[in-house]
Amino acid sequence: MPVPTPVFLKDRLQSAAGTKDRFGATAADVLETAALIAAADQDWDKATITAFQEEQDIHQKVWGKLLSIAKSTNLQSLPPEHLPASYTALYALVVMTPQELKAALEEEVLKSKPLSSRSILEWTKAFRLRGTGIEQEMPLTLVLRKEMTAEQQQDLLEALKEVADQYGADLLEGKGGVKQASIKTDLRKVLAQQIEEDLLQEIGVVVANAPEDLKGKFKVQSALDLISVTREQFTGFLKVLEGKQKEVFWQKYGRAYCLKIARDFNLSESRAERYQLRKRLDMAIERWAIEREIDGFHEIAEEVKATYMSK
Repeated sequence: MPVPTPVFLKDRLQSAAGTKDRFGATAADVLETAALIAAADQDWDKATITAFQEEQDIHQKVWGKLLSIAKSTNLQSLPPEHLPASYTALYALVVMTPQELKAALEEEVLKSKPLSSRSILEWTKAFRLRGTGIEQEMPLTLVLRKEMTAEQQQDLLEALKEVADQYGADLLEGKGGVKQASIKTDLRKVLAQQIEEDLLQEIGVVVANAPEDLKGKFKVQSALDLISVTREQFTGFLKVLEGKQKEVFWQKYGRAYCLKIARDFNLSESRAERYQLRKRLDMAIERWAIEREIDGFHEIAEEVKATYMSK
């Protein structure tokens, strides 16, 4: 792949930031753009890359995803007709494990049209849940009122397992419980990525069309920038954009706020912080849906909680 000049690569971008076909209208177009960006990333100096990203409103995270697409062995192993015409959907395939990709091919997931990043991520989430067989743990301590032989203890355990099985539960011996932290963390990361894609649809055009002085004030140049900042900066940017009218913010950006909370929830490894984030959303429902009667906000918030914050 020849190294593109900044002018050539600029002309290659087919539409404005935040629009669907910016990096190409077909999978082949997106792959070619990604290859050009990879060549540029390899050859251009850091200052040229940074200047180009700023001028063309390409977030570093998007740039990185396109680099991953260009280098992906996953995509190279797939039939071209199965590749989606979207860089976000292509990236969702890039981050699959070989086992997940094989299963997706066998189940003909990639033949569904249109194939979006959301549908791929939802399938990946469901696939990663398969075989875990664990939704909840109930810590128990069994106290023996009299000494038992090893055989009697085994008989007791077998009897308890039979009772547990009647309720769709498994009884496992051990002191530490079942270690599911890594599984749940991976699932939350998948959800967080899915939420980011959803948020981009909500606020991509809004941020792209926001005044430049406002972007400069909040140090935000793209929707991905805004998604990544603190919740205070996130709400502050959108409130200032609407003239600090709180009701207008909740009417126009209530769903975006809920999604931002859900993203932070899934990226946090702290159970206490996740509890506080759910509580924060409940407080927003109480104040803006019930007290201020913002139309539709209660339903939106409950949908986001049920979809993205159930665990």
